[in-house]
Formats: sequence, structure tokens, C-alpha cells
Amino acid sequence: MFGIGNLLKFMKRKRPKYGNSKVEYNGITFDSKRERDRYIVLSQAQEDGLISNLMLQPKWELIPKITEKFIKHLKTKDKECERTVQHAITYSADFSYNDRYGNLVVEDVKISPSLLPKEFILKVKMMRALHGIKVRCIYKPIEPIE
Repeated sequence: MFGIGNLLKFMKRKRPKYGNSKVEYNGITFDSKRERDRYIVLSQAQEDGLISNLMLQPKWELIPKITEKFIKHLKTKDKECERTVQHAITYSADFSYNDRYGNLVVEDVKISPSLLPKEFILKVKMMRALHGIKVRCIYKPIEPIE
């Protein structure tokens, strides 16, 4: 049956938060089938010339890291060093692209409007306030491209 080592590995296996499973397509690993399907729609739209500059997992900095300087006392001298007190807070969308008018569109694939994490909602609001970018939530992969 199960040895103690196998039992511990089985018990420690972490389930995804929303029950999704990672999927690979064309050498790219996606967090869900829904995200992969949206990528297929967007890549086809890019081939058809409806969009351009399709990017996967684009990242924006919302709050920069905070560092502080300190003096490190060595045997023969003092050295001024710097350490990170707080890491940067960033937002990674699923996709970004330029529409046919050249406007930047940022999309995040989600399962349902009722299952949006509070952290996600806050980061989307920060994206709008700090960068002037509205994040579009996609619930069905076949949603039209605006």
C-alpha cells in the first residue's frame, strides 16, 4: 500500500485554489484551460490583423520597493550597505495587446465575477489610478475583442 513517505507526499500535495489545472499549448504553460482558450482566440485575432503586440503575463509595478541604508561594522572599517525593507508590489495580467486603433488593452481571465479575490480588485483599482489602465476581466474565452 502506501509507505509513510508516499503518504506524506500525497497529503502535502496542494490543490489549486479554484480547481483549475495547468495546461500546455505550443510550449507555453497556462494556469487554466480557459486562459489557454483565450490565448488561442487572441493569437488568431493577431494573425487576422485585428490586434497587435500580443503579450503574455505583462507586469506593472504598483508600489516600488523600499530600501534603507545602514552601516555594517567590519573588523577594520565600516561599510555602508543597503537592504530591502519592503518588496515591490506588482500586478501581472494574463494578456495585453493593442487594438486596431492602437489603444492598449489589458485582459485578465477569471472564472466568475463573484469569485474575484479582494487583492485582485485592489490591484485593478491601483492600475487605473496609477497607470490609467483599465483591466478587462474575461469570463468566456470567446468574448469579442473590443
